[in-house]
Amino acid sequence: MLGFLCLFYFLIYGFTNQTFNLLLGTITADMGWTDVQRTAMASAMPSGMLWFVFVAGTLLDKFSAKKILGSAIVLSGLLTILRGQAHGFSLFFTIIFLFGVASAFFLPACVKILSLWFDQDELMFTNGCLFASISIGMIVANLFTAQIIAVLGSWRIMYIFTGIGSVLIAAAFFIFGKERKNEDASLKSSILTAADLGFWKNIKGIMKVPFVWFYTMANMFFLSTLFAANALGQYIYQSDWGLSITASGRVHAFSNIATMSAFVFVPLIIGKMGRKHFMKIIIICGIFVPVLKIAGHLSYNYIFLCATMFLSGILGGAAMPAPRVLLLQLPEVSGPRAGTAMGFYQTIERIGIAGITAVLGTLISLNGTLRTGEILGLVFLLQFFSPFFLILSVFLIRKTRAKADAAQQVQQK
Repeated sequence: MLGFLCLFYFLIYGFTNQTFNLLLGTITADMGWTDVQRTAMASAMPSGMLWFVFVAGTLLDKFSAKKILGSAIVLSGLLTILRGQAHGFSLFFTIIFLFGVASAFFLPACVKILSLWFDQDELMFTNGCLFASISIGMIVANLFTAQIIAVLGSWRIMYIFTGIGSVLIAAAFFIFGKERKNEDASLKSSILTAADLGFWKNIKGIMKVPFVWFYTMANMFFLSTLFAANALGQYIYQSDWGLSITASGRVHAFSNIATMSAFVFVPLIIGKMGRKHFMKIIIICGIFVPVLKIAGHLSYNYIFLCATMFLSGILGGAAMPAPRVLLLQLPEVSGPRAGTAMGFYQTIERIGIAGITAVLGTLISLNGTLRTGEILGLVFLLQFFSPFFLILSVFLIRKTRAKADAAQQVQQK
Protein backbone atom coordinates (compact mmCIF):
# COMPACT_ATOMS: atom_id res chain seq x y z
CA MET A 1 0.00 0.00 0.00
CA LEU A 2 2.81 2.40 0.84
CA GLY A 3 4.40 1.59 -2.53
CA PHE A 4 1.22 2.54 -4.38
CA LEU A 5 0.82 5.77 -2.40
CA CYS A 6 4.43 6.73 -3.12
CA LEU A 7 3.95 6.05 -6.84
CA PHE A 8 0.87 8.30 -6.89
CA TYR A 9 2.69 11.07 -5.02
CA PHE A 10 5.72 10.76 -7.31
CA LEU A 11 3.84 10.89 -10.61
CA ILE A 12 0.94 13.25 -9.83
CA TYR A 13 1.87 15.48 -6.91
CA GLY A 14 5.59 15.58 -7.72
CA PHE A 15 6.32 15.20 -11.43
CA THR A 16 3.07 16.41 -13.06
CA ASN A 17 2.62 19.47 -10.85
CA GLN A 18 6.26 20.55 -10.98
CA THR A 19 6.50 20.23 -14.77
CA PHE A 20 3.52 22.59 -14.99
CA ASN A 21 5.27 25.10 -12.69
CA LEU A 22 8.47 24.73 -14.69
CA LEU A 23 6.70 25.16 -18.04
CA LEU A 24 4.34 27.94 -16.99
CA GLY A 25 6.33 30.56 -18.90
CA THR A 26 6.60 28.32 -21.98
CA ILE A 27 2.91 27.38 -21.96
CA THR A 28 1.97 31.03 -21.42
CA ALA A 29 3.95 32.02 -24.50
CA ASP A 30 2.60 29.13 -26.59
CA MET A 31 -0.98 29.93 -25.62
CA GLY A 32 -0.63 33.71 -25.81
CA TRP A 33 -1.91 34.30 -22.28
CA THR A 34 -1.74 37.67 -20.53
CA ASP A 35 -0.12 38.25 -17.11
CA VAL A 36 -3.56 38.06 -15.47
CA GLN A 37 -4.34 34.78 -17.21
CA ARG A 38 -0.94 33.35 -16.19
CA THR A 39 -1.61 34.20 -12.53
CA ALA A 40 -5.11 32.73 -12.75
CA MET A 41 -3.72 29.52 -14.26
CA ALA A 42 -1.13 29.21 -11.47
CA SER A 43 -3.93 29.28 -8.87
CA ALA A 44 -6.38 27.06 -10.82
CA MET A 45 -5.43 23.77 -9.17
CA PRO A 46 -5.43 24.99 -5.53
CA SER A 47 -8.72 26.79 -6.26
CA GLY A 48 -10.26 23.52 -7.46
CA MET A 49 -9.01 21.72 -4.38
CA LEU A 50 -10.20 24.15 -1.75
CA TRP A 51 -13.88 23.82 -2.75
CA PHE A 52 -13.94 20.03 -2.42
CA VAL A 53 -11.16 18.83 -0.12
CA PHE A 54 -13.20 19.17 3.10
CA VAL A 55 -16.12 17.24 1.60
CA ALA A 56 -13.65 14.63 0.36
CA GLY A 57 -12.20 14.23 3.84
CA THR A 58 -15.57 13.67 5.50
CA LEU A 59 -16.60 11.13 2.86
CA LEU A 60 -13.37 9.17 3.42
CA ASP A 61 -14.39 8.45 7.02
CA LYS A 62 -17.66 6.98 5.77
CA PHE A 63 -16.87 5.23 2.46
CA SER A 64 -14.05 3.12 1.02
CA ALA A 65 -10.77 5.05 0.96
CA LYS A 66 -9.40 2.63 -1.65
CA LYS A 67 -12.27 3.19 -4.10
CA ILE A 68 -12.22 6.97 -3.64
CA LEU A 69 -8.45 7.12 -4.12
CA GLY A 70 -8.43 4.85 -7.18
CA SER A 71 -11.24 6.80 -8.84
CA ALA A 72 -9.48 10.12 -8.14
CA ILE A 73 -6.27 8.83 -9.75
CA VAL A 74 -8.11 7.63 -12.87
CA LEU A 75 -9.78 11.05 -13.20
CA SER A 76 -6.44 12.80 -12.67
CA GLY A 77 -4.88 10.69 -15.42
CA LEU A 78 -7.66 11.41 -17.90
CA LEU A 79 -7.46 15.14 -17.17
CA THR A 80 -3.68 15.06 -17.67
CA ILE A 81 -4.22 13.46 -21.09
CA LEU A 82 -6.74 16.19 -21.95
CA ARG A 83 -4.27 18.83 -20.77
CA GLY A 84 -1.94 17.69 -23.51
CA GLN A 85 -4.63 18.34 -26.13
CA ALA A 86 -6.29 21.51 -24.83
CA HIS A 87 -6.22 24.84 -26.67
CA GLY A 88 -7.52 28.16 -25.38
CA PHE A 89 -7.43 29.66 -21.90
CA SER A 90 -10.96 28.72 -20.77
CA LEU A 91 -10.64 25.02 -21.61
CA PHE A 92 -7.13 24.76 -20.16
CA PHE A 93 -8.21 26.54 -16.95
CA THR A 94 -11.21 24.20 -16.61
CA ILE A 95 -9.00 21.12 -17.00
CA ILE A 96 -6.50 22.34 -14.37
CA PHE A 97 -9.36 23.33 -12.04
CA LEU A 98 -10.92 19.85 -12.37
CA PHE A 99 -7.48 18.32 -11.80
CA GLY A 100 -7.52 20.21 -8.50
CA VAL A 101 -10.95 18.75 -7.72
CA ALA A 102 -9.61 15.22 -8.32
CA SER A 103 -6.59 16.04 -6.16
CA ALA A 104 -8.99 17.15 -3.41
CA PHE A 105 -9.92 13.47 -3.06
CA PHE A 106 -6.46 12.11 -3.82
CA LEU A 107 -4.47 13.84 -1.06
CA PRO A 108 -6.64 13.15 2.02
CA ALA A 109 -7.32 9.60 0.74
CA CYS A 110 -3.61 8.81 0.79
CA VAL A 111 -3.28 10.11 4.35
CA LYS A 112 -6.42 8.25 5.42
CA ILE A 113 -4.94 5.01 4.08
CA LEU A 114 -1.75 5.70 6.06
CA SER A 115 -3.80 5.92 9.26
CA LEU A 116 -5.55 2.63 8.37
CA TRP A 117 -2.36 0.69 7.70
CA PHE A 118 0.33 2.19 9.96
CA ASP A 119 0.42 2.79 13.71
CA GLN A 120 1.78 5.73 15.70
CA ASP A 121 5.38 4.46 15.76
CA GLU A 122 5.38 4.07 11.96
CA LEU A 123 3.49 7.26 11.14
CA MET A 124 6.43 9.68 11.08
CA PHE A 125 8.51 7.48 8.76
CA THR A 126 5.67 6.65 6.34
CA ASN A 127 4.67 10.32 6.05
CA GLY A 128 8.33 11.04 5.33
CA CYS A 129 8.25 8.46 2.53
CA LEU A 130 5.22 10.18 0.96
CA PHE A 131 6.83 13.59 1.07
CA ALA A 132 10.09 12.09 -0.25
CA SER A 133 8.13 10.72 -3.23
CA ILE A 134 6.98 14.25 -4.03
CA SER A 135 10.59 15.43 -3.89
CA ILE A 136 11.77 12.63 -6.20
CA GLY A 137 9.05 13.56 -8.70
CA MET A 138 10.07 17.21 -8.51
CA ILE A 139 13.76 16.32 -8.93
CA VAL A 140 12.97 14.35 -12.09
CA ALA A 141 10.84 17.24 -13.36
CA ASN A 142 13.38 19.94 -12.52
CA LEU A 143 16.36 18.12 -14.01
CA PHE A 144 14.90 16.27 -16.98
CA THR A 145 11.77 18.08 -18.24
CA ALA A 146 13.66 19.80 -21.08
CA GLN A 147 15.25 16.50 -22.13
CA ILE A 148 11.95 14.59 -21.97
CA ILE A 149 10.25 17.21 -24.13
CA ALA A 150 13.16 17.10 -26.60
CA VAL A 151 12.78 13.32 -26.95
CA LEU A 152 8.97 13.31 -27.18
CA GLY A 153 8.65 16.44 -29.31
CA SER A 154 6.47 18.70 -27.13
CA TRP A 155 5.10 19.24 -23.66
CA ARG A 156 1.68 18.16 -24.93
CA ILE A 157 2.90 14.65 -25.76
CA MET A 158 4.66 14.48 -22.37
CA TYR A 159 1.35 15.10 -20.56
CA ILE A 160 -0.43 12.48 -22.67
CA PHE A 161 2.14 9.84 -21.64
CA THR A 162 2.02 11.01 -18.01
CA GLY A 163 -1.78 10.67 -17.94
CA ILE A 164 -1.65 7.17 -19.44
CA GLY A 165 0.87 6.17 -16.76
CA SER A 166 -1.45 7.46 -14.01
CA VAL A 167 -4.39 5.44 -15.33
CA LEU A 168 -2.31 2.26 -15.56
CA ILE A 169 -1.02 2.59 -11.99
CA ALA A 170 -4.58 3.23 -10.77
CA ALA A 171 -5.75 0.05 -12.54
CA ALA A 172 -3.01 -1.93 -10.77
CA PHE A 173 -4.08 -0.34 -7.46
CA PHE A 174 -7.69 -1.46 -7.96
CA ILE A 175 -6.53 -5.02 -8.72
CA PHE A 176 -3.80 -5.50 -6.09
CA GLY A 177 -4.54 -2.87 -3.41
CA LYS A 178 -6.09 -4.16 -0.19
CA GLU A 179 -9.16 -2.81 1.59
CA ARG A 180 -9.22 -1.90 5.27
CA LYS A 181 -12.06 -0.42 7.34
CA ASN A 182 -12.03 2.09 10.20
CA GLU A 183 -12.52 -0.60 12.85
CA ASP A 184 -9.39 -2.36 11.60
CA ALA A 185 -7.22 0.77 11.54
CA SER A 186 -3.67 0.39 12.86
CA LEU A 187 -3.76 3.94 14.25
CA LYS A 188 -6.11 3.55 17.21
CA SER A 189 -7.77 6.28 19.26
CA SER A 190 -7.58 6.02 23.05
CA ILE A 191 -10.80 7.98 23.60
CA LEU A 192 -13.09 7.56 20.55
CA THR A 193 -15.82 4.93 20.46
CA ALA A 194 -18.37 4.01 17.77
CA ALA A 195 -20.89 6.34 19.47
CA ASP A 196 -18.53 9.29 18.93
CA LEU A 197 -18.34 8.81 15.17
CA GLY A 198 -20.59 10.20 12.46
CA PHE A 199 -20.60 12.94 9.84
CA TRP A 200 -21.49 15.87 12.10
CA LYS A 201 -19.92 14.34 15.21
CA ASN A 202 -16.59 14.06 13.40
CA ILE A 203 -16.74 17.67 12.21
CA LYS A 204 -17.70 19.03 15.63
CA GLY A 205 -15.18 16.75 17.30
CA ILE A 206 -12.17 18.11 15.43
CA MET A 207 -13.30 21.74 15.35
CA LYS A 208 -13.36 22.07 19.14
CA VAL A 209 -9.76 20.85 19.59
CA PRO A 210 -7.32 23.81 19.76
CA PHE A 211 -4.38 21.65 18.64
CA VAL A 212 -6.17 20.90 15.35
CA TRP A 213 -6.23 24.63 14.64
CA PHE A 214 -2.61 25.20 15.72
CA TYR A 215 -1.23 22.39 13.56
CA THR A 216 -3.47 23.35 10.63
CA MET A 217 -2.34 26.97 10.69
CA ALA A 218 1.32 25.97 11.11
CA ASN A 219 1.03 23.83 8.00
CA MET A 220 -0.88 26.47 6.04
CA PHE A 221 1.72 29.21 6.47
CA PHE A 222 4.64 26.88 5.74
CA LEU A 223 3.28 24.94 2.77
CA SER A 224 1.20 27.71 1.21
CA THR A 225 4.20 30.01 1.00
CA LEU A 226 6.36 27.20 -0.37
CA PHE A 227 3.83 26.17 -3.04
CA ALA A 228 3.18 29.76 -4.11
CA ALA A 229 6.92 30.31 -4.54
CA ASN A 230 7.22 27.03 -6.47
CA ALA A 231 4.28 27.94 -8.72
CA LEU A 232 5.73 31.26 -9.83
CA GLY A 233 9.39 30.94 -8.87
CA GLN A 234 10.33 29.16 -12.09
CA TYR A 235 8.67 31.90 -14.14
CA ILE A 236 10.61 34.53 -12.16
CA TYR A 237 13.95 32.75 -12.63
CA GLN A 238 13.37 32.41 -16.36
CA SER A 239 11.84 35.82 -17.16
CA ASP A 240 13.65 38.18 -14.76
CA TRP A 241 16.85 36.33 -13.85
CA GLY A 242 17.42 35.15 -17.44
CA LEU A 243 17.85 31.46 -16.54
CA SER A 244 17.04 28.63 -18.92
CA ILE A 245 14.44 25.96 -18.06
CA THR A 246 17.24 23.59 -17.06
CA ALA A 247 19.12 26.17 -14.96
CA SER A 248 16.00 27.38 -13.17
CA GLY A 249 15.02 23.76 -12.54
CA ARG A 250 18.34 23.16 -10.81
CA VAL A 251 17.53 25.85 -8.21
CA HIS A 252 14.60 23.85 -6.88
CA ALA A 253 16.33 20.52 -7.59
CA PHE A 254 18.95 21.32 -4.94
CA SER A 255 16.14 21.88 -2.44
CA ASN A 256 14.28 18.75 -3.60
CA ILE A 257 17.32 16.49 -3.21
CA ALA A 258 18.03 17.75 0.31
CA THR A 259 14.38 17.60 1.32
CA MET A 260 13.96 14.06 -0.02
CA SER A 261 16.82 12.84 2.16
CA ALA A 262 15.55 14.70 5.21
CA PHE A 263 12.03 13.28 4.85
CA VAL A 264 13.41 9.75 5.22
CA PHE A 265 16.33 10.19 7.61
CA VAL A 266 15.03 12.83 10.05
CA PRO A 267 12.28 10.49 11.40
CA LEU A 268 14.94 7.82 11.95
CA ILE A 269 17.24 10.31 13.73
CA ILE A 270 14.40 11.57 15.93
CA GLY A 271 13.49 7.96 16.71
CA LYS A 272 17.05 7.42 17.99
CA MET A 273 17.18 10.70 19.94
CA GLY A 274 13.75 10.27 21.51
CA ARG A 275 10.38 11.84 20.78
CA LYS A 276 10.84 14.48 23.50
CA HIS A 277 13.14 16.41 21.14
CA PHE A 278 10.73 16.27 18.17
CA MET A 279 8.99 19.60 18.78
CA LYS A 280 12.26 21.43 19.50
CA ILE A 281 13.80 20.20 16.26
CA ILE A 282 10.89 21.17 14.03
CA ILE A 283 10.48 24.61 15.63
CA ILE A 284 14.17 25.42 15.14
CA CYS A 285 14.06 24.13 11.56
CA GLY A 286 10.86 26.11 10.89
CA ILE A 287 12.59 29.33 11.97
CA PHE A 288 15.72 28.88 9.86
CA VAL A 289 13.98 27.80 6.62
CA PRO A 290 12.60 31.28 5.76
CA VAL A 291 15.86 32.92 6.93
CA LEU A 292 17.82 30.91 4.36
CA LYS A 293 15.27 31.39 1.58
CA ILE A 294 15.11 35.16 2.09
CA ALA A 295 18.91 35.43 2.17
CA GLY A 296 19.27 33.39 -1.02
CA HIS A 297 16.70 35.33 -3.03
CA LEU A 298 17.98 38.73 -1.88
CA SER A 299 21.55 37.83 -2.89
CA TYR A 300 20.84 37.71 -6.66
CA ASN A 301 23.69 35.21 -6.83
CA TYR A 302 22.89 31.90 -8.55
CA ILE A 303 25.46 29.80 -6.65
CA PHE A 304 24.50 31.26 -3.26
CA LEU A 305 20.80 30.79 -4.05
CA CYS A 306 21.36 27.10 -4.88
CA ALA A 307 23.34 26.66 -1.64
CA THR A 308 20.65 28.26 0.54
CA MET A 309 17.94 26.25 -1.22
CA PHE A 310 19.88 23.06 -0.44
CA LEU A 311 20.26 23.95 3.26
CA SER A 312 16.64 25.10 3.58
CA GLY A 313 15.62 21.84 1.90
CA ILE A 314 17.27 19.81 4.66
CA LEU A 315 15.59 21.84 7.39
CA GLY A 316 12.29 21.90 5.48
CA GLY A 317 12.36 18.10 5.29
CA ALA A 318 12.14 18.06 9.07
CA ALA A 319 9.54 20.81 9.42
CA MET A 320 7.14 20.06 6.56
CA PRO A 321 5.58 16.70 7.60
CA ALA A 322 5.51 17.58 11.30
CA PRO A 323 2.11 19.33 11.60
CA ARG A 324 0.40 16.43 9.77
CA VAL A 325 2.05 13.83 12.02
CA LEU A 326 1.13 15.80 15.14
CA LEU A 327 -2.47 16.15 13.91
CA LEU A 328 -2.94 12.44 13.13
CA GLN A 329 -1.56 11.46 16.53
CA LEU A 330 -4.19 13.46 18.43
CA PRO A 331 -6.53 11.08 20.30
CA GLU A 332 -9.49 13.20 19.10
CA VAL A 333 -8.46 12.40 15.50
CA SER A 334 -6.41 9.22 15.03
CA GLY A 335 -7.73 6.69 12.50
CA PRO A 336 -11.54 7.07 12.71
CA ARG A 337 -11.51 10.85 12.10
CA ALA A 338 -8.35 11.07 9.98
CA GLY A 339 -10.27 11.81 6.76
CA THR A 340 -12.35 14.61 8.27
CA ALA A 341 -9.31 16.14 9.99
CA MET A 342 -7.23 16.02 6.81
CA GLY A 343 -10.11 17.50 4.81
CA PHE A 344 -10.16 20.50 7.13
CA TYR A 345 -6.35 20.64 7.29
CA GLN A 346 -5.94 20.67 3.52
CA THR A 347 -8.88 23.03 2.92
CA ILE A 348 -7.09 25.68 4.97
CA GLU A 349 -3.84 24.76 3.22
CA ARG A 350 -5.41 25.21 -0.23
CA ILE A 351 -7.04 28.52 0.71
CA GLY A 352 -3.58 29.71 1.72
CA ILE A 353 -1.96 28.44 -1.49
CA ALA A 354 -4.61 30.03 -3.74
CA GLY A 355 -4.51 33.31 -1.81
CA ILE A 356 -0.73 33.66 -1.53
CA THR A 357 -0.20 32.58 -5.16
CA ALA A 358 -2.70 35.21 -6.31
CA VAL A 359 -1.04 37.89 -4.17
CA LEU A 360 2.44 36.92 -5.39
CA GLY A 361 1.30 36.91 -9.02
CA THR A 362 -0.34 40.32 -8.59
CA LEU A 363 2.78 41.79 -6.95
CA ILE A 364 4.91 40.51 -9.83
CA SER A 365 2.52 41.89 -12.46
CA LEU A 366 2.02 45.32 -10.86
CA ASN A 367 5.47 45.77 -9.36
CA GLY A 368 7.41 48.84 -10.44
CA THR A 369 9.94 49.37 -7.64
CA LEU A 370 10.85 46.06 -5.95
CA ARG A 371 13.02 43.43 -7.62
CA THR A 372 11.66 39.88 -7.80
CA GLY A 373 14.01 38.63 -5.08
CA GLU A 374 12.64 41.26 -2.71
CA ILE A 375 9.06 40.27 -3.57
CA LEU A 376 9.78 36.60 -2.82
CA GLY A 377 11.57 37.68 0.35
CA LEU A 378 8.45 39.46 1.58
CA VAL A 379 6.33 36.39 0.83
CA PHE A 380 8.73 34.06 2.70
CA LEU A 381 8.28 36.20 5.82
CA LEU A 382 4.89 34.48 6.18
CA GLN A 383 6.66 31.18 6.94
CA PHE A 384 7.67 32.51 10.35
CA PHE A 385 4.04 32.05 11.43
CA SER A 386 4.51 28.26 11.20
CA PRO A 387 6.90 27.88 14.16
CA PHE A 388 4.88 30.55 15.98
CA PHE A 389 1.77 28.33 16.01
CA LEU A 390 3.84 25.31 17.05
CA ILE A 391 5.24 27.33 19.98
CA LEU A 392 1.66 28.23 20.96
CA SER A 393 0.78 24.53 20.98
CA VAL A 394 3.74 23.83 23.31
CA PHE A 395 2.49 26.45 25.78
CA LEU A 396 -1.01 24.95 25.64
CA ILE A 397 0.38 21.45 26.24
CA ARG A 398 2.26 22.68 29.30
CA LYS A 399 -0.77 24.56 30.59
CA THR A 400 -3.00 21.50 30.14
CA ARG A 401 -0.49 19.27 31.92
CA ALA A 402 -0.17 21.78 34.78
CA LYS A 403 -3.95 21.80 35.25
CA ALA A 404 -4.06 18.00 35.19
CA ASP A 405 -1.25 17.76 37.77
CA ALA A 406 -2.98 20.30 40.01
CA ALA A 407 -6.28 18.41 39.81
CA GLN A 408 -4.51 15.15 40.63
CA GLN A 409 -2.84 16.71 43.71
CA VAL A 410 -6.23 17.98 44.91
CA GLN A 411 -7.72 14.49 44.55
CA GLN A 412 -4.81 12.94 46.46
CA LYS A 413 -5.27 15.39 49.33
